Order: sequence, then C-alpha cells, then structure tokens
Amino acid sequence: MQVAPKRLQVLGDDLLTTNLNRLNKAIAENSANAILIKANQNGLVTSTLNVLKQARANNFNTVVSARSGETEDSWLADLATGWRAGQIKVGSTHGSERTAKWNRLLELEATEESSFANPFN
Repeated sequence: MQVAPKRLQVLGDDLLTTNLNRLNKAIAENSANAILIKANQNGLVTSTLNVLKQARANNFNTVVSARSGETEDSWLADLATGWRAGQIKVGSTHGSERTAKWNRLLELEATEESSFANPFN
C-alpha cells in the first residue's frame, strides 16, 4: 500500500463518528489521519474532548464540525478555538447560521490570544 503525502488529509467522518473505539481502530489500521469532530454526536462534551485528545496524540488533524439544523448561535467557533482544533467545518457564508460562526471566528482571530492555525505546520 502506498502512503499518502503528509499534506493530504484522509478525514474520517462516518468511519469514525466522533467515537473513541472507532478512532483507535482507525489508528491501528492507519485508515485515516484526520477526524471530523461533531460536538453533539458523541453524547458528552468530555467524551468528545477525549476523542479529540486521542486523535491529537496520534498526530491526527482535527476538524470541528457543525451539524445540519444549526442556529445562529456561534458557540461552535468558540469551542473549536478553545480546543485549538485548527480547522472548522461550518459551510459557506450563505445563511445567517453559518455567517454567525465565521464572524465569531474573525472576532476571535482579532484578539491577541488567538491567531490563524495552519493545520499543515
């Protein structure tokens, strides 16, 4: 089997479902190198954070993701920033529920405590 270039992300979404057991299997099988973290998919924020920590410990890139049916609340941008996810998936700027999250990210990036996180560093 050929190894994918380091800059290529093989993102586990439905394969991993923000689940620690599935993540550990993917690590063992080398079937992904990035994970989509869905805050409401796991059931508990602490369990979700444990998945993110395990992914990081195994050099996975992490992408915090919105879900369908989102509201204009921008908490997900704060969560992704606080967890230093490096990437966020909230969709385009079409729709106020998405724009609210992008605007919040811009506000956070403008502070001295936050800056753009390049997942390929």
